[in-house]
Amino acid sequence: MKVLVTGGAGFIGSHVVDRLIEEGHQVVIVDNLVTGKRKNVNRAASLYKTDITSWRLERIFRNERPNIVLHLAAQVSVRNSVADPVFDAQVNVLGTMNVLQQAVRYGCRKVVFSSSGGAIYGEQEAFPAPESHVTNPLSPYGISKLCGEHYLSYFQRVGGIPVVSLRYANVYGPRQDPEGEAGVVA
Repeated sequence: MKVLVTGGAGFIGSHVVDRLIEEGHQVVIVDNLVTGKRKNVNRAASLYKTDITSWRLERIFRNERPNIVLHLAAQVSVRNSVADPVFDAQVNVLGTMNVLQQAVRYGCRKVVFSSSGGAIYGEQEAFPAPESHVTNPLSPYGISKLCGEHYLSYFQRVGGIPVVSLRYANVYGPRQDPEGEAGVVA
């Protein structure tokens, strides 16, 4: 199966790519390498150094025709989202919409979206938070990720594409950027 992974050179995405290749899938990576690292890219994958907001994304979908899209590319810094909420929305909302439009246009069978476990909830009322927990994001990052979930639902309803949204919380491990915002680990 051909899988397109946005953010496939990043901390989480590169591990996902490695696993997909181990399982025999053909993997196409779309990553602008702003936070992702070329050294994280599995040599068996094809890499397009492209931003998810770019018009070039349509050409990649047209040429590659992926069966499944794993959308992990994002502006991930809460601090940066507060400093520049417009840029955060451009990447996390408009970039996500671009990915979803291309997935529908080119007949992808499924889209898996990386959301956020903590940022969309705001002040959490229950631990662990069930999927039904009220969402009240307190940062532009949380707002943009929740907006992405809503657009995912919209494209599922209107475009007929099956979708899954993953809410990661406090991730950490190999290939994580030690200089960036790190997962909260006790």
